[in-house]
Amino acid sequence: MNKNKKQIIFFCPQISDGGLEKTLINYLNYFSKDNNISLVTNTNNYKQLSLISNKVKIINFKIKFLIQFRLLNNLFCAILLFKFLSKKTIIFSVQDHFFILFFKFLGLKTKLVIRTPTAILNNRNSYESIHLSKVHLLKRIITIFYKYSDLVITFSENNKKFLKRIIKVKNVQVVYNYFPKFSGKKKIKKIYNIFFIGRLVDDKDPIFFIKNTIKLLYIKKFKIHIIGKGVCLDELKKISKNNLNDIKFYGYVKNPLIKYNKIIDLICVTSKYDGTPNIIGEALSYKIPCIAPTRVGLSDFVFSNGKYGYLYKPGDNKSFQKTVLEIFKNYSHAIYKAKEGYNSLDRFNKKNTLGKLEEIIDKFFHKKI
Repeated sequence: MNKNKKQIIFFCPQISDGGLEKTLINYLNYFSKDNNISLVTNTNNYKQLSLISNKVKIINFKIKFLIQFRLLNNLFCAILLFKFLSKKTIIFSVQDHFFILFFKFLGLKTKLVIRTPTAILNNRNSYESIHLSKVHLLKRIITIFYKYSDLVITFSENNKKFLKRIIKVKNVQVVYNYFPKFSGKKKIKKIYNIFFIGRLVDDKDPIFFIKNTIKLLYIKKFKIHIIGKGVCLDELKKISKNNLNDIKFYGYVKNPLIKYNKIIDLICVTSKYDGTPNIIGEALSYKIPCIAPTRVGLSDFVFSNGKYGYLYKPGDNKSFQKTVLEIFKNYSHAIYKAKEGYNSLDRFNKKNTLGKLEEIIDKFFHKKI
């Protein structure tokens, strides 16, 4: 065995079909090239597991009844994780950190790296914070326990400041998500295709998207497309029942931008709170115009405050509708913005994201092990 190889166990009890899983797979495949990498999970999502390099040792407990009980599933995976630990192991938790952090609080010696999986209450945006406060009391409690980790990887400078100043986390590093460049070309049309791509759940707010785009159908002719699955699907279809000729539901689609990038004219992000989210960087990687709520996730940062994409006031119907109409009224400018955004993606190339994370882990490994 190569003594320079790091032994890292990635911890992700639940594997869905969102942006977190894309980031996890990027991490696993990148680090497995030169290190001993394992994944601990309990999932039946074999589609996502199939995207992981065969160099990664996948420890999947495959206990189906536990999957529906998220908290119990997390505890089960955290306890069984102990079977695979050694003195030189680093645990890298990408999701559901609570029990591992609690074990650290109780005295677990294994070094722990955690990545903030989604938005955290950092007092940056009142709109985002209000919605997080309503549904994630446990998330706030978990955040307090972050100080017991050895290293926290987060996706924004605001998170870093909050975690260091308020939570008193000693070691916090900012690493952005990786967005490779692809090819893409948009053009002026008579009828445009407007897309929502993501999990159909409350925090992504597809209800806001469908209600507002349906209202715009009375002003501007275009086609509405919804890609994703989730608990909001039935309500979305109910709202759409009088406009089915203009709306298409796809369900879950693996790699939707690879499949549909040529017909997508606008991607809409309507999240109440979010991490990056990945879809805005992916849109730019195909030169697709995109609209997102300001100061939710990293929309302002990725779009350089509106230089590379369109920003609207979060949760504001009039602001969203006005911005969408502006895009289609002057679509040539939307194309220009998307091209400039595409050119700006070197900020998120492999060296500046996955490479930076590797450097941080290397320093952490040699310092701590």
